[in-house]
Amino acid sequence: MTTPELAVPRPGTFRFPADAGRVRALLETEVFSILVIATWASILAITMRLLVIQDTFLALVDGRLIAQHGLPHIDTLTYWTLGRRWIDQQWGAHLALYEVGRFGGVRAVALVGIACVVAALAAAAVATRKLGASPRSAAIGLLLPLVCSSWVAEVRTQSLALVPFVVVYALLALDARRPSRRVLFVLPTLVVWANLHGSVALAAGLTTLYGLTLLRYRDARGRAAALVFGAPLCALVSPYGLDLLGYYRLMLLHPPLASFVVEWKPPAVQLTTAPLFASAFVATALWARHHRTLTSFERWAILILLAGAMTAIRNAVWFELAAVVSLPRLVDAAWPSRIALTAGLRRVNLFLGTFAVVVASLVIAAQFAHPVAAFDYGRSPAAAKAVAAAAGSHGIVLADDEHADWLLWQQPSLAGRVAYDVRFELFDRRELQQIVSLQKGIRPTWRRCGATASVVTFSGPGQARLIDQQDVLAPGARPIVRTPGFSAVAQPPSASTCRRL
Repeated sequence: MTTPELAVPRPGTFRFPADAGRVRALLETEVFSILVIATWASILAITMRLLVIQDTFLALVDGRLIAQHGLPHIDTLTYWTLGRRWIDQQWGAHLALYEVGRFGGVRAVALVGIACVVAALAAAAVATRKLGASPRSAAIGLLLPLVCSSWVAEVRTQSLALVPFVVVYALLALDARRPSRRVLFVLPTLVVWANLHGSVALAAGLTTLYGLTLLRYRDARGRAAALVFGAPLCALVSPYGLDLLGYYRLMLLHPPLASFVVEWKPPAVQLTTAPLFASAFVATALWARHHRTLTSFERWAILILLAGAMTAIRNAVWFELAAVVSLPRLVDAAWPSRIALTAGLRRVNLFLGTFAVVVASLVIAAQFAHPVAAFDYGRSPAAAKAVAAAAGSHGIVLADDEHADWLLWQQPSLAGRVAYDVRFELFDRRELQQIVSLQKGIRPTWRRCGATASVVTFSGPGQARLIDQQDVLAPGARPIVRTPGFSAVAQPPSASTCRRL
């Protein structure tokens, strides 16, 4: 019996399988975007511990509460808001991040946040290319979100809304160019988003406005009606149902946070916001000259999102993500790309793209080789334990904004005894002013409420010195934790109580 010889390809005749061929073509043609995304992924991995903020721990604490006790309707976590009505609109994101943290720790939660940013950038790159942008300009657009609104990388519930925003914006832009029933995928995306983050209201508004523009076309009126009436309803598909109407009314029309929380204020001209203003200026100039390059939806959506970014700095994220999709074609109109892919350039692109992906993968893997303690960044579990021990079983902890939810995460026994956390929507304007007075060490407010705490924490030596200079701590106060980023003082609490600010 003769054994058939295996066909051995001659040198230079090897062909990639179909899937590998597509990967090769992607690396050859989209190398600029791949380089930018891989670079961002590497930078975010290296700075991973800095991306974990107070809102990260808020998500973990709220997620644990939901996993153990179901959806909350009243607050049980902080002392000054005990029993107050609470709509946890972001419950789905809280629960998802908690489950990640339960199995993988805070470092895994940070990795999920990075993955959300990278996935949103990749989805935006695909969308802008489908809309006709050149590879060069698509890569330029990918620089915008993390340069102009770097806080997009912070790990919070908003992280899980990044991809849904890109999907909704891209579907509406694509439908404006090539009408199709695929635009109806916006609706299930909104349903998921409605349980992740309140920014779904923005997307529902854009979808409704786009649907109204379709009503003038007879053959599109079915899709138009679905979008106009379906988008607002999708934003209410939640276990909280119609109770969300009050939540959205408060957060969109009369947010008490607008005068006290930096990210709810209009952006001020300073070094950190200079890239945002620069991108807004460039986008506006290109829009004014070449706006016909964009779809009808993008022409007005970009202006609405820019107005939102100038109203509250927290909205800059959505403007910059939309710019990743829309700005590249404006750049092409002003500065046409004339790069020709020769055989030699394809080989170079293949090497660079592969190298970038491999390096980014190694950098991310290396972060998990570091000990977990290196990820604490001043948030030592021992420090949280010392605070809980000093508070005892009944003492109140007046924690700073940055560490309140971290303490609740590390020491669940403090639930109901931490004075307040970063859920500022639970307070009215007067109460928020009282919190600001406490942070500044104003004597009357401190004597009434600050003196009732057994433990007071500070986010840094500057705040600790400010409180000490005001001479408001009780006689006998003693330091129990002192690190560059976190310190705590135990004091004999006054006999009076301060259940409300």
